[in-house]
Amino acid sequence: MPELNVSEAARLYGKSRMTLHRHCRSGRVTSRVSDDGKRLIDFSELIRAYGEPPHSVTPDTPSAGSQRYTHGDTPSSERDDVLLRELQALREQVAQLQEEVRDLKRLPAPNQATSSHLDTSHETTLKTPSEKKQKGKITGFGEILKNMDDRSHGV
Repeated sequence: MPELNVSEAARLYGKSRMTLHRHCRSGRVTSRVSDDGKRLIDFSELIRAYGEPPHSVTPDTPSAGSQRYTHGDTPSSERDDVLLRELQALREQVAQLQEEVRDLKRLPAPNQATSSHLDTSHETTLKTPSEKKQKGKITGFGEILKNMDDRSHGV
């Protein structure tokens, strides 16, 4: 089993370093001091004392945020795998965006009329009702209601 230093063990179990040092001194957790003076705790000892770590994380499990490549974090074969996965995800994202752009290009422009009954030119000159009927354009809500009324009565 791997050995963890006090900081790593504290992070893994969500405890403070002082708590782990106190448990080591009291004998609750067995540890050893390395040649360079660091206290090391065997992972199996942490499991014995505190149970499985929260979220079933082991010291070898990469954190959720480590899916991105950062130089020096991983050996070359793992780094290559991470880069390939990231590249594949980016390609999928680009393909989705390209499809979205194609869909948006199929839509009519925002200033085009979607119905033959509506006028989007926003004419500023007022016309008499007969002039409006001649062109077949509706310039107000009242005319829409009148046209609907005429259609329902067969006029």
